[in-house]
Amino acid sequence: MRALVPLALLLAAPVAAQTGPTEATPDAGGRIETARALVDKMNIDRLLDFQFASLMPLVTGNVLGVMQTSSDAPAGIKQVLATPEGQAKVRAIVSEEMLAAMRSRYPEIREAAAEEYRRSFSEEDLKAIVAFYNTQAGQHLLALQPQLQQRLAEFGKGMGRDAGMAAFPKIRARIEALAKTQAPAATKQDKK
Repeated sequence: MRALVPLALLLAAPVAAQTGPTEATPDAGGRIETARALVDKMNIDRLLDFQFASLMPLVTGNVLGVMQTSSDAPAGIKQVLATPEGQAKVRAIVSEEMLAAMRSRYPEIREAAAEEYRRSFSEEDLKAIVAFYNTQAGQHLLALQPQLQQRLAEFGKGMGRDAGMAAFPKIRARIEALAKTQAPAATKQDKK
């Protein structure tokens, strides 16, 4: 869950680039309150909803795969998963329950994000970031952030797919070469 805090920190990158982070110091003068105000201004819940919704096809696919292949899965579950309609219903249930469970943790994520901002920025920097988000440009950035993330995620998926396809022949060749060098050693040990 704490891995999502960097997502929140990235949202302030244009403003954060203006000043360097401060050392981790105790909260003096309400800096945590300013950090919380920043987190509220950023509407992290909406961004988290987008992130988790984007991950749900992967999560539900993994859960279905485990249920279908598990020898411990009850026969009734396997029967439901035997049809496309049953799989769709299970995907909906998994997605609904996972999103609800994640949303129940949003207060923790918001507080962790606020704490990271408090540690990383001075009170003046936090106020400047909040002030930026109150500007027309800041409001525009906040409004477009989910769409920008979606477009970048799609670009990343395509780039990852292309990189994987380009790398796979080299990966395979190297593993095959490794197997050839390991095979004589394994054969010698098997003979002992």
